[in-house]
Amino acid sequence: MRILAALSFALFYVGFAHAQSKPKLAVTPLTDRVYVHVTYGEYQKDFVPSNGLIIRTDDGVVLVDTGWDTRENTDNTRQLLQWVADSLHQPVRLCIVTHAHGDRVGGTGALQKAGIRVISTPRTAQLASKDGYVSPEGILPADTTFIIGNVPIRCYFPGEGHTSDNIVVWLPKQQILHGGCFVKSVAAFGMGFVGDANLKAWGTSMRRVMAQFGTAKIVVPGHEEWGDTKSLTHTLHLLEKHAAPKR
Repeated sequence: MRILAALSFALFYVGFAHAQSKPKLAVTPLTDRVYVHVTYGEYQKDFVPSNGLIIRTDDGVVLVDTGWDTRENTDNTRQLLQWVADSLHQPVRLCIVTHAHGDRVGGTGALQKAGIRVISTPRTAQLASKDGYVSPEGILPADTTFIIGNVPIRCYFPGEGHTSDNIVVWLPKQQILHGGCFVKSVAAFGMGFVGDANLKAWGTSMRRVMAQFGTAKIVVPGHEEWGDTKSLTHTLHLLEKHAAPKR
């Protein structure tokens, strides 16, 4: 009986440990040219999914945000590069970083080592360096559109919100908005990490995004489920709920 009990415990422990291991990279197509890449990081003792974009152009691949990596470990971003090489058979030309937290900028060093240019706003580059991350090139204006391989890409700073430097990325041909952590998924019950947030400005900034990109067919938030523009109004609702007096 003792042997059986010990064996049962060992099997339970192995199963539990396996269940707690970090999930691997997942990639989901949105169109024939745009994919969501999902990597996982640890937050409050749970593994949380983080969403970025893979954009296939006629002149190579553009990434929006790195994998969710730490200063010491860039496994997620290296898995992402391997997936692109194996599945799309194109070089990665560029990565656009949407703010200076590890789930957006953590893999910058791995990309730069691979010869890939990583760009951001000057504010994001400054904050990334201050927090000990490898700094992207801080060259993006507050609102700019450029074309790579016949794909127009717009980078837009709506004002402070989740952070002082958060931008969104708009793909006008596909009508896809990557909101990053500025946008909360409809699956979110709360605001998540707000240690660097400007909660007073966030609502006004969100209304600017809604005025600019209210025609979006797909909105990809920084974490959890993506879908239509309901996530924009849901973010406003969560902000109002967060600001309401606690009873």
